[in-house]
Amino acid sequence: MARAFEELIGTHLDDLYSAALCFTLDEGRAEELVQEASIRAFHEYPYRQHDADFRLLMLGALVSTFLQRQRRQGRDPLAPHGGLYDETVRSTEWTPIEPFPEVGSPGYRVLLDWFSRVWAQLDDGDRLVLWLADVERLRHRRVAEMTGLDLEEVRARHYRARRSLSRSAERELGRRASGGAKV
Repeated sequence: MARAFEELIGTHLDDLYSAALCFTLDEGRAEELVQEASIRAFHEYPYRQHDADFRLLMLGALVSTFLQRQRRQGRDPLAPHGGLYDETVRSTEWTPIEPFPEVGSPGYRVLLDWFSRVWAQLDDGDRLVLWLADVERLRHRRVAEMTGLDLEEVRARHYRARRSLSRSAERELGRRASGGAKV
């Protein structure tokens, strides 16, 4: 059983570490999170018969371990916020941007630096919901089950996180178009 678990986790380790790094924003904490989540998943593994369930099992263990650690530190990333739907600013104009820059190009580095900054500025809970919904491609109902949030709260956090990224991109593009400060 341990060998089968080891083989399965080996195929998902890079993805799990990437998710943990995006949740914690710290390499050391991400490694600890993956380790702790792996131990939790190992104890639950014998009850799962399908390998297809393993990725979700690991992701669920990672999310719940992250949330437990945050709460132990006195921080609840999923505590309710006021004003989840701020409809005061809504852009009706859409400006097409250039295609995604090639990896290694100066434009790619600028984009990566900007995204890293904006990602770190997101609320921990919003970042978690955005990752699960947009990167892991989980439905809102599944994200609600994993996080223990109400379905409407998941939708609101997902909306808020996407809106925050969008507004930041609009500001950055506006600054660059006007010849403003460089990043």
